[in-house]
Amino acid sequence: MPDEPSKAEPSPVNSGYKAVANCVDIPPGGGRPYKVHGKSIAIFRVQDRYFAINNICPHQGASLGKGKLKGYIVSCPLHDQQFDVRSGFGPDGGGYCVVRYDVKIYDEKVWVNLKPTDWFSGE
Repeated sequence: MPDEPSKAEPSPVNSGYKAVANCVDIPPGGGRPYKVHGKSIAIFRVQDRYFAINNICPHQGASLGKGKLKGYIVSCPLHDQQFDVRSGFGPDGGGYCVVRYDVKIYDEKVWVNLKPTDWFSGE
């Protein structure tokens, strides 16, 4: 008996997500800044997972998408302020944080929901 066809991820097109980048444009272990509908966001790739946070460091205004990524931690290129790309929080549990955005992969593109997600409530 043949395998059942796999269920594809539903299209994010009509669910508040915007196509931001082609998956191949984000280097493994790196990130890139993007401007989307007036918002500056940074998309990162850790292995084959993608994450999106606000691109602007709240400390000095540098582009986090141009920072160094080590594991899930991105360092600001100006003063090494660090943020976890999974949550937007600093790895020390205090201090500065940035907005995190939900990400979906569909049709080899990175789709980002531009509505910020509250870490605690999930809304």
